[in-house]
Amino acid sequence: MQSTGEVACFGRDAHEAFLKAMLASGFKVPQKPGGVLLSFGPEDDKQDFLPYYLPRLFEMGNTVYATPGTACWINAHPQVTKGHKIVELHKIEKDMPLKEPNVNSAMAEGKIQLVITSPNSRDSKGMTAGYFFRRRVIDSGIALIFDLQQAMMLVDALHHKWSVEQTSSKFWSLDSWQECHRTGRLQA
Repeated sequence: MQSTGEVACFGRDAHEAFLKAMLASGFKVPQKPGGVLLSFGPEDDKQDFLPYYLPRLFEMGNTVYATPGTACWINAHPQVTKGHKIVELHKIEKDMPLKEPNVNSAMAEGKIQLVITSPNSRDSKGMTAGYFFRRRVIDSGIALIFDLQQAMMLVDALHHKWSVEQTSSKFWSLDSWQECHRTGRLQA
């Protein structure tokens, strides 16, 4: 069982409202390009996310890191990188020699500001390696997304924000609820 909360925010579009809601809920929304670590378990998640969203992460100027399984999928589908390089990070495995570069060292050095992952297992009773990985991310104070639809919306919203700001326009609106109704942006 997961804990949920509700946050309602207004914006000129779904992208702005989503980012405002993420900020209001305490999520550390990346404000500028940085390191994004991708770690997908299921093959379907790789196929659903990487072809469309990986190029958007690169276009915004992010450095993209990937765990070995995800990096293998990306390297087998070079068209998704559009000439950009990913940085493969080794996972920290119990009873295995420490290899560099690895997930822990990249997080400790402040190279990663966002982790997008999809667990192999939804078993809430088992303390898997994936569980300990996500726990390390949270303990490091790094933004973590482990829901694929939420990750897709986040990358879409960040890309939209980046696109708007590339035209020297402002992305964020600061209108009151009454102002949103007065301008007709919200329907009763």
